[in-house]
Amino acid sequence: MRVRVAAAVAVPAVRALRFMPPLAAMVVGYAMIGVPAALSGASDPRLVVVLLRLAMVCAALGVGFLLDDPARPTTATSPAPAWLPLAARVGAGGVLLAAWWWATVFTAGAALGPAAVELPRGDLTLEAATVVAVALAGATVVWRRSGRGVVGLVAAPAFLAAVFAAALLPGRVALLVPLGGSDWAAAHDRWLVVLVAAAVCTAMAATWSPRPLRRQPVAPVGR
Repeated sequence: MRVRVAAAVAVPAVRALRFMPPLAAMVVGYAMIGVPAALSGASDPRLVVVLLRLAMVCAALGVGFLLDDPARPTTATSPAPAWLPLAARVGAGGVLLAAWWWATVFTAGAALGPAAVELPRGDLTLEAATVVAVALAGATVVWRRSGRGVVGLVAAPAFLAAVFAAALLPGRVALLVPLGGSDWAAAHDRWLVVLVAAAVCTAMAATWSPRPLRRQPVAPVGR
């Protein structure tokens, strides 16, 4: 019975996804790598890393739109938990983002040329996962606070503000370290911390609910 209820909630949630904004964001992000790879020769690895980071930000801008749910006011009394359709939407979007990232990294490797330094794909994948996780955390908080199911238009500017703040971090806590920098490894330890924090924030925003207030006993009037 629980599986049937979950499927009855998750399948319509995935069908109702607004795929166009996330797909448009991924196309723009891929173009940042694909266009230079097609029009120019071998690129500098440091430039490719910068372009990959810009592509991550572009793709993550579409994450909030995955949570848009105009029908949410009518499904507030659903017997399934509120996080279930959210998880279905995030899972479907995660599959798209994983495929997009594989294609983008593959194209970035082709843009470097055969004689170039190999990209640190593991570290860059950590960065991409963290960027998406931060965008998802902000979008989940907006989803939690929005009664009308409008998420993307609010979450996208908030995510850009977070990216701008990350770019201004001082050197000892910087995240956007250039390729080959002496503190590259330390910076990716910080990326991992941010990833875990964003995942915890997402889980709490999606599942936590305050305890109902206990009613105080009312003394009879006139006694």
